[in-house]
Amino acid sequence: MIAGDGELDDLFQQWRGRIEALIQEHPMQIISWEATRRCNLNCMHCGSPAEDADHAEELTTDEVVGAFEQIARDFDMKQFRHINITGGEPFVRRDLLEVLRQIGQHSSYRNIDIQTNGVVLADNPALFDELKAVGVTGLGVSIDGLEASHDAFRRMPGCFAKAFEASQKAVESGYTVTVSVVAHSGNVDEIPELFELVKREIRPRVFRVMTIDPIGRAELDEQLLLSPAQLWQVIGFLQKEYQASCATYPDPSVTMVELGCGGWLGKELEGTLRPMIFHCIAGIINLGILYDGKLASCSNISREFIEGDLRIESIKDVWENRYQRYRDPSWRRTGRCADCDEWDYCHGGPMHQSDSHQRSCLGQALGSVLRTCDGDLLAYNWWPLSRYNT
Repeated sequence: MIAGDGELDDLFQQWRGRIEALIQEHPMQIISWEATRRCNLNCMHCGSPAEDADHAEELTTDEVVGAFEQIARDFDMKQFRHINITGGEPFVRRDLLEVLRQIGQHSSYRNIDIQTNGVVLADNPALFDELKAVGVTGLGVSIDGLEASHDAFRRMPGCFAKAFEASQKAVESGYTVTVSVVAHSGNVDEIPELFELVKREIRPRVFRVMTIDPIGRAELDEQLLLSPAQLWQVIGFLQKEYQASCATYPDPSVTMVELGCGGWLGKELEGTLRPMIFHCIAGIINLGILYDGKLASCSNISREFIEGDLRIESIKDVWENRYQRYRDPSWRRTGRCADCDEWDYCHGGPMHQSDSHQRSCLGQALGSVLRTCDGDLLAYNWWPLSRYNT
């Protein structure tokens, strides 16, 4: 069903009001914990590379547990949704299960996602039962192309097979599984075939495609970046497959295709590639605990946007009294954003692009005829609520 212009304008205005209310109230609903910067791979695109970190500063077991206990004590947890654990590679932390056992004693911390390359999980299948016992409900596994492309991109022979095996076992074990692929110049032609393989052999809840950003190691290799034609190729794939599956999204047995955090697409495309309208949630509902105790948001955001340090400050005080750069985006209204008539929806795009000299705007790069799933962009209320549970 195609919504009329008037209906779409009303929907976007409702959504804009929802954003403004959340910015004003900034309820802490998601904790993103960067468990470590250490990793067992050396991926070409990594936005949080190990070489940029002082690993001696990594939080101890007691410090991590203490931080989560402090949050449970000081924050209103009624609106809290979930914990998202990233890295580096989270399973490199030998105390990960112990941390989860301790924080899992709090009822609010029983909905936990872990983002992984799958290597440790494939080598240690007993972890699937152990993780479920401590509150892990979702696993995100990265598969970045067919076997040769994935192994080259991740720079470890055999890691495709391990990621594939880990994903299959995660689905079989009853987790909500997201298979994520970073679309870059070397794998863009393989994405349709990869999707068919994943849908048939793994059957995850979500197949998520993210376009590569010029951050971290990828900033050093421009050849990885997508050309305009390749970007269109990705968008075309996503629009086709999302439209084919969005009507059955409530069915948990169906693999949903969606675009990950790539920025505002413009009013002509938002709602056609993912079951939400995009707005960066960093510092609005998403609190980030970095590997060394610094307080920010998503670990891909430059460390120049650190707002505090849990080793010496109250997390609640930092959340309530800082984060102005995340919640008041007026400082970002420069360059191509200055005169954009969709600024009130986008606010400058993802925070992880804020320090990039190659900052891009998907909304200004793309344009198409708007189609919506059942004509209602707000039907599932995904932003910024349950969609982030996968």
